[in-house]
Amino acid sequence: MNNFSKRVISGFLFVVILTACIFIHPFCFFGLFFVINIIGILEFAHMASVTHIKINRVMCLITGSALFTAGFLDNYLTNGFREGYLYFFILTFILCICELYRKRTHAFQNVAFGIYVLFYITLPFTLLIYLPYMSTGGWQPQIIFFPFLLVWFNDTFAYLFGSKFGKHKLFPRISPKKSWEGAIGGGLITLIAGFLIAPYIEGLDMTDTTIISLIVVVFGIFGDLIESMFKRCIEIKDSGHIMPGHGGVLDRLDSIIFAIPAIFVYMAFRFGL
Repeated sequence: MNNFSKRVISGFLFVVILTACIFIHPFCFFGLFFVINIIGILEFAHMASVTHIKINRVMCLITGSALFTAGFLDNYLTNGFREGYLYFFILTFILCICELYRKRTHAFQNVAFGIYVLFYITLPFTLLIYLPYMSTGGWQPQIIFFPFLLVWFNDTFAYLFGSKFGKHKLFPRISPKKSWEGAIGGGLITLIAGFLIAPYIEGLDMTDTTIISLIVVVFGIFGDLIESMFKRCIEIKDSGHIMPGHGGVLDRLDSIIFAIPAIFVYMAFRFGL
């Protein structure tokens, strides 16, 4: 099986599983992203190890899982679970204390990267949990699915426009294959898609969907470039190998990871916390 076939099959399966877990039940969504969060942390830890930085993987996994679970319970339970975030902060301090006893070189970098991975990967996934509850107070799965759909539109049409019309490099030092023509073409199609899908997104009006579409276009590009920058710095092609033809979880979700916090900030101002 060639690489293109693997890419199509694994991409299709990922979309089906993601869509099903979002729309079936909040616990299905929680289970899927609990696993994705763990894989993302492990992929980042592996990337850091290439530069001889040894993140405390066990403590990062425990702390990241605590943060993500606290976010889910805070939304799912009727009375919330804000105290869950206290456990996260306590575990963050324990993460630092544990480094005293690991007797590893590069202790400063180990702790810094360990804390960073929680904010780079776990925090966006935790904020993602809040999105479907922010406009109406109840679970609105289409709101959580909407940004993913926009990212798929943006990535697909940016690739098609770039392949056909790409002449001016967007950021050649980081990603030589990306072009301004691809970015603009993909962005325009994404904005049009957001406009057409808007009537089906309960809890958001046309202005909301347009702004969210614009956020995905802009921040999605930066997310892709930043992940490419990380990989170029340590001279690897993919963050992992769990998705044949795509690479790792971070390769597949780099755009959405960067877009989610920006969407959360907009919706917090729009609807309140």
